[in-house]
Order: sequence, then C-alpha cells, then structure tokens
Amino acid sequence: MKTEIRQSLAECLRFARELGLESTTLNPRFFAPAQPAAVTAAKSAPARPAAPAASPRPDARPASPPSAPTPRRVAPASAGIAAADAFSFSIPAMPGTMGQEPRPAAESLPAIRSDLGECTRCKLHSLGRHNIVFGDGNAQPRLVFVGEGPGADEDEQGLPFVGRAGQLLTDMIEKGMGLARSEVYICNVVKCRPPGNRTPEADEIAACLPFLRRQLRALAPELIIALGATAAHALLGTQPGRGPLNALRGRIHSLEISGWPARVLVTYHPAYLLRDPRQKKEAWKDLQIAMHDLKLAIKPTSLSDGS
Repeated sequence: MKTEIRQSLAECLRFARELGLESTTLNPRFFAPAQPAAVTAAKSAPARPAAPAASPRPDARPASPPSAPTPRRVAPASAGIAAADAFSFSIPAMPGTMGQEPRPAAESLPAIRSDLGECTRCKLHSLGRHNIVFGDGNAQPRLVFVGEGPGADEDEQGLPFVGRAGQLLTDMIEKGMGLARSEVYICNVVKCRPPGNRTPEADEIAACLPFLRRQLRALAPELIIALGATAAHALLGTQPGRGPLNALRGRIHSLEISGWPARVLVTYHPAYLLRDPRQKKEAWKDLQIAMHDLKLAIKPTSLSDGS
C-alpha cells in the first residue's frame, strides 16, 4: 500500500478512536480503482447503434495502439472526509438512547454513610438521639433484614437489633435458617430512635427512605425480609392501616429499587413475637419460604412450635 494511503488510514483510525467509536468497517468504494472520465461518461451514456465498418483505404496508415489511460490520483483524505467517505462507523447503543433511563450505578456503603452524616433531616435528631444506627453485617449478603427503627439498646450502641428483639432475630437467623448472623445484613427504615419506641411518623420515614433504598441497591441481596408492618409498607409502597399484615405475608413481592429488581418477603417483627409467642409458628412459615427461595436446608426448629 502506498505511503500516503497508509498515512491517511492511520489518521482516520486515530480520529475514530478520539470519537469513542468502538469499531470501523472499511468502505470498499474508497479503495476501488479510479475510472477515467471518458470511461465513466461512456458507462453513463446511452448505447448507440454501431456504425457499419468502413473499408480501409489503400493509403491509410495503420493506427497506433491506444495509450493506457492515466489513473486519477486520489488525494489523501482529511480526518473529517475519511470519517464520512472512507469508513462506515458502528456506534454502540448507549443507555437511555432508546427511550430508557440509564440505571444508576450502585454506591458503596461508606459513601452512603458519609452522605448521611450527622443527619438533621427530620425531627428525630432533636428528640434524644444518641447514635445514628446505619446498619450492620455482610456488605455482600444474600439476605437483608429490614426492621422499623432503633430501640434504646440500639440507640446506645449504634448497632441494629442488639436488645431482646435482636436476640430473637439472631435465633431466627442462626437456629431457624442455619445461617450465621454475620452472613446477613440488618438495618432499619429509620436510623434514629423514635422517642418511647413509638412508630416512626410519615415525615420521618420519608426523610430516611432514600438512604435505605440506596443501601439496598448497594447491597443487592437475593432477598429482603421486611420485619413488621412499618418496614413492609415502606418497602412495598403500600398504605399503613389498609388491611392486616397477613395480607402481605406468604409470598415474595417483586419491585424495583433504583433500577434494581428487588424481592421482598414480609413477616412479623421480633418485638411482636416477644409479645405474642403464638405467632412464631407463622413467622417460621415465612422463614421457610425464604429458605426455599435461597435453597437452604430446612430443619426442625423451636420456632416451629412457638417456643
């Protein structure tokens, strides 16, 4: 290949890379031999009937053979011309170009915690809070538990589910499901303790919910277990007080969290099970659904008889 053509090709390829194009296809027209103008005109002109051959004159001199046409010189293409004429570019489809919003990339848990800061987004920060309870556990879990909010012990230690309800949740995880508590991740809908352990109010949930959703998107577990009505309604977007919790139990709900397909199972909060141990049998049924979904071995447990 001639030096000037090689230089032109190199310039074109460099220009394509600067545009971010992943692949190029050579256009064979660019390298086709140039046709003389006379030949091009002859091809485009309509055909004429051939004239009858004339008898050669006795004194006619033999005709000299026609000289070969001089090929048209192709000028080196500039980068812009080469992109338009010499190459066909294959541009990869980009997210959002076909009417779809691009999915946001997952954040890291430390980045979300840093963004939360010493939160003052709702009134809970001024109602006796000692510590923000962000969450605890495996940062790459198969299973995440979401509760309602911190209690007194959680507020004191800055960790979720460390009181009596936390001990029961640990038993549900370890004795019931056969997992180590360190294998799962545990957090709450609100990250500050409501005074007197009351139910979080709507504005308090609204202030914390974006951070919970970012947490869940970063964790991307196979399954989320919502503990109690507050967690269930917050995650599923259902209205509190519209029917009993039982209406949401017994099946896995599918929803989308920041572009990520989440799956949620609803069961009773451990604090409720401490008040009414008879419901432990029902909670065990819920855990079995989760275990079947996660392909965990199901064994008899004390939860099955309500003890």
